[in-house]
Amino acid sequence: AFFRYMRQPIKQELICKWIEPEQLSNPKKSCNKTFSTMHELVTHVTVEHVGGPEQSNHICFWEECPREGKPFKAKYKLVNHIRVHTGEKPFPCPFPGCGKVFARSENLKIHKRTHTGEKPFKCEFEGCDRRFANSSDRKKHMHVHTSDKPYLCKMCDKSYTHPSSLRKHMKVN
Repeated sequence: AFFRYMRQPIKQELICKWIEPEQLSNPKKSCNKTFSTMHELVTHVTVEHVGGPEQSNHICFWEECPREGKPFKAKYKLVNHIRVHTGEKPFPCPFPGCGKVFARSENLKIHKRTHTGEKPFKCEFEGCDRRFANSSDRKKHMHVHTSDKPYLCKMCDKSYTHPSSLRKHMKVN
């Protein structure tokens, strides 16, 4: 019976930590409404706090947000950003058995390439035919063509062109 109890999902309370602009003077007081589902929390934040298209300033007032009042240029960018605080990940991978979920559609798009094998980013170095699923992997690869070795071992004076080479070195030493 104890193990059955331990396997039960823990009911997590989701709390809105939005501070209304008029509450910004001390003491700061968050909304603190609680929700039992992510959908309820996201709907609440979007409807009650973010406001409609008539809002001209798209500022995140989530408690302790590192943006510190810096506005977004569009409402959808604020809505996307709020997922950092809520943990919402509305974009599931459609491939059977994968189970990964993402906060941004762009990250899902990049992830799907691990299933499809698509590699749209070609190395721009003359004579190199390597291709990559994303631009950051291509950028890491570019160090191979230069004398640039930005991945430094903190234990000795060795440096590497790729982070995986440094990791391999660290395991051995």
